[in-house]
Amino acid sequence: MAATLTKQKIINAAVHCFNREGIANIRLQHIADEAVVSVGNMTYHYRNKDAIVRAIWEQLVQKQRDLLAEFRIVPLFEDVERLLTSTFELQQTYRFFYVDTLEVMRAYPEIQAAHQQHIAWQIQQMEMAIRFNQSRGAFQVEKWENQFVYLAQEFWLLADLWMYRQCVQNSATDDFDAFRNMLWGLFRPMFTDMGAREFEQLRGLLEKTSKFEALRTRCYTNLVS
Repeated sequence: MAATLTKQKIINAAVHCFNREGIANIRLQHIADEAVVSVGNMTYHYRNKDAIVRAIWEQLVQKQRDLLAEFRIVPLFEDVERLLTSTFELQQTYRFFYVDTLEVMRAYPEIQAAHQQHIAWQIQQMEMAIRFNQSRGAFQVEKWENQFVYLAQEFWLLADLWMYRQCVQNSATDDFDAFRNMLWGLFRPMFTDMGAREFEQLRGLLEKTSKFEALRTRCYTNLVS
């Protein structure tokens, strides 16, 4: 139990360091200092920086798989919204990976090979979700060859490279509304009348929830101030 807690403490410290300084600028000593452990203790659990990076990547991928495993059961619009929310939260947590994906792939070829397979799996899951929404009458998709695959690839591309694009454009990387609107914007041209109504209902519910959360936050602030 203690060993597991220490390993997670090291992982959390490494993620914090990588997010702050970039993966190339961090040495083992930096991670050890952040985790408040000795380098010797840290290398007992992870023999080098490569092992730490690999462990972080495996943790991130497992969380992505858990999200998609739940999502693919019945991917209705509210499930798409939950997927977008959870994906955005993962990107905020593992910021360095999404900003420096190419750098990570170049530096760690064993991760690159596994990540390519993971990407293919992600695209396949989204393709299934698009087909499901088309079959239930929410999407109208042109049935030319590979159209479903193309849309799934486009979704992955927009989602995974969003933070990198924001950095290049010197735009906010913590703007969930911008992230959400871009991804829903990919699907909106495909909405049938049924899909458009369902989306408007979802948007109305989200606006009410957002206003309620804002009111609750203000009330709590007033109580403790």
